[in-house]
Formats: sequence, C-alpha cells, structure tokens
Amino acid sequence: MARLLLIVLLPIIAAVLYLEGQQYDSTLINFQTSGQPSAEAFFPRVINGLNRSGQIQLYTRENLYEYVNGHAEYFISAGFESLSVGEYIRTDSDPERPEVVLEIYDMGKGIQAFGVLADEAGDSMVAAETGRMAFQSTQGLSFVAGRYYIKIDLYDESIPVIPFAEKIEEKIDETSDFASLFSRFPSLGPVVGTRYIKEDYRGLGFVQNVMEREYDLNGKKVQIFLVTGEEQEIQELTDSFLNYFSDSGIEYNTVKKSERTYYQVIDPYEGDWYLLPMDDALFGIFGAADSSLPNQIFEDAGTRVSARDD
Repeated sequence: MARLLLIVLLPIIAAVLYLEGQQYDSTLINFQTSGQPSAEAFFPRVINGLNRSGQIQLYTRENLYEYVNGHAEYFISAGFESLSVGEYIRTDSDPERPEVVLEIYDMGKGIQAFGVLADEAGDSMVAAETGRMAFQSTQGLSFVAGRYYIKIDLYDESIPVIPFAEKIEEKIDETSDFASLFSRFPSLGPVVGTRYIKEDYRGLGFVQNVMEREYDLNGKKVQIFLVTGEEQEIQELTDSFLNYFSDSGIEYNTVKKSERTYYQVIDPYEGDWYLLPMDDALFGIFGAADSSLPNQIFEDAGTRVSARDD
C-alpha cells in the first residue's frame, strides 16, 4: 500500500517542484558577483547627451568567445573574469546603430588589466592626455581603472571621448593596485615601452607577474624587469634563479657592496645581465654595458638590498 501511495505521489511532487522553480524574484537577477559592485552600476543611463540603449550584456569565461571570437583565450589567460558591454545612442538615433559601445573587462587585478592595455595598445596608438594609464586613437579610447580594462569604441568620431571616459572612471572609482610599481623603476633615460608579463617570463616557468620597462640609453636598448612580493617570496624567487643557473650550467658572480648583494650573470643565451634582490622586490637588468647601473637602480629604487649569504 505504501509503495502504491509513493507511486501516486511522485508525479504530484514533481509538479510542485516544477511550479516552485518557475517562481522567482526578478530583483535577484543582476550582475552582482560576490564582493564586487554590480556591473550595471558602471553604465550611466545618460553620458554627455548620449542615452544607454538596451540591456547590459554580460559575458563570462564560458561564453566570451561569442563576443571576441578568436581572442577569448588571450583574455582568459591574462586573468579575465567577466565582460560587460553597453551601447549608447543620441536621442534621435537608430538603436540598432549605436554611436558608442562601452566594454568593461574585469581582469581580476589591476596589473592584469594594465597588461591587456599595454598589449592591445601596440604601436598604433598614442598616450591619451588624461593623466591615467590610457591610449587613444581615432576609433576610441582604452584605459585602466582598478581591476578593470575599459574600451570605448566610437562609431561617431565627433563625440568627445575624454569626457565620456571620465564619467565611467568616476563611476568605477577604483585605484589601480599596480600604480605604485611604476615609481619603483629608475629614471635612466627615455622610456621606450612598458609591459606586463603574466607568466613564463623569458621562458622561465617560475617567473610570473613581471613588469618590464625598456629604456633607450644613448641608442642602446636596456630592459629592466621588476617582480614585487613579500620578503620570503623574493628570497624564494632569487633562490629559484640561482638553482636554475646551477642546473643549466650558467655562470654567475656574486657581488657584495656594503649590505648589498647582487649577481652578475654570464648567460650564453641572453648575454651578461644582472639580478638584484631587495627586501620586497627583485630587479633584473638586460643589455646593460655599464657596470655602475646596479648601484644606480639601488639608489633610485629607494629600498635597501637584503644581505644574503652565499
């Protein structure tokens, strides 16, 4: 009898569960992620006479290829978490033909957002006059605000893009966590370029999250890389380099001056270069012919080098 009753009740239970599943609170459906503001809040209804058109589109790692087909893997490998896209039109414009498309990529970290900015900018864009990490072209503007990489694509070049960007930056209101890194680089001469390498720096799997800046010193290119971290992390990374040198048969000289210890690497692949460990940072210098450059970097960096035993 109990078995017969269960058989009768199963369809009823299934029907109840189905009806319950169809009832939802629409206020729960938004772009909110744990600990992060709603993406929709970054898209004002009106910006400088342009109206937001339609819904904000949200893309995740699973469906990013639908928006940036062929380029999705690049963003994902750079730390991508989500993308929000909004369109803006004039009052009398066709909603199907927006004047501005706004893309906001959540890259997880400010330094990762900068890495995308530097890669995307390439050589065809010029720095924007915004005082921020931004690049501008006739097609729009790209910039970084905190962990977000923002692209403003213009389909009407008469629209002033800088005021548009300022409104978006005001909405996001985040300070980039990587901004202080640039002050750590020395003032050696004209800067040719700055880039971020997320992993496998120069083919070394143990070197990640690297900022690299290239200088022009009297016609000679010098690259300086920087990795920051806690003292223990920097010591472990330095040890990884020294172990790599030993395992690869790469010679190096230990140079000690006062409390400072650094390494001159005689590398058959990269040429001679320097490795400079500090309390909270590790510098590397490639292409430097001047042996006084390590001391200059120590002085400009403003951080005492950790004394290390061989």
